[in-house]
Amino acid sequence: MDFREIKGLISATVTPFKADGSIDYDGLHKHVARVGATQGLYGVAVSGHAGEVLTLNSEERGQIVVRAKKALPAHVKLVAGIESRSIAGLVEEGLIAKNAGADMLLVLPLFDVRPYRHLCHHPESVYALFERLDREVGLPMIVFQYPEATGCAYSLPALRKIATLPNVVGIKAATVTATKYAEICDALKDEVAVLAACDAPSLLGMLLHHAPGALLGISVVNTEKWVELVYEATEGDAKKAKRIHNDFACPLMEAIYEYQLQRTPTSTCAANKEALRQLGDIASSWVRPPALNVDAARIEAIRQGLAKAGAKKHFA
Repeated sequence: MDFREIKGLISATVTPFKADGSIDYDGLHKHVARVGATQGLYGVAVSGHAGEVLTLNSEERGQIVVRAKKALPAHVKLVAGIESRSIAGLVEEGLIAKNAGADMLLVLPLFDVRPYRHLCHHPESVYALFERLDREVGLPMIVFQYPEATGCAYSLPALRKIATLPNVVGIKAATVTATKYAEICDALKDEVAVLAACDAPSLLGMLLHHAPGALLGISVVNTEKWVELVYEATEGDAKKAKRIHNDFACPLMEAIYEYQLQRTPTSTCAANKEALRQLGDIASSWVRPPALNVDAARIEAIRQGLAKAGAKKHFA
């Protein structure tokens, strides 16, 4: 796969649940189909952080890919998030996603546990992981780059090393700051697609700095406006992108993701789902424990944010 074909928006979908905590597969189909039908969308990502991947077992992850594949138009790429605490487990999850119909993988860092965190700065350790995924799974991969503050952001030498692998085609650069995004983009934009990934105002700076596109969880809310924002910022009119960013995106990023400042303990997944519930997209904003569901104050803040952004109902 040529990384240069990755352009525009990849929208990270949620995982709706029923009252008993099981996956609402009918609701999932409706949600993914609605997002996937958006004109100009490059792809849909399932089972990422926005899809509560950490609470899903392997069977559920595979079923989500199967159901999402059926819901999407053929031209929309299906990206499956994979996560594990062992290399063998990550390979297994990659094969499950591949056999279920995924076109690409979003690889969450194996190193997001205390004993392994220092290894994310060690190019040989990072390369060994991705080389095995490249060889044994054989699907195009987007590498999930965490913020520096997490302690498990890959070093630039590590990213450079894995960018030489045939199936490493993109980086989800969730760097928080546009400056850190620019550092990665400047170093690797000629080798992989460095996708902007931020649910806060620094998103615009990332998009304007040579970004080919973005991978965003918040973009499931009025997806067509996020497609427009990404297009205008990367290929169109920067002034128009600024207007969309300020008038539409910022009120949503503040109300739903709290500008990624985590002012309250409420789950951002729950807040994102609550926005979708209010727009008629899913039936419930419930999230699996230990994540915390929205309270009355947060529900009202999201309602006001949707109104300020001029968000439209997804279904009448």
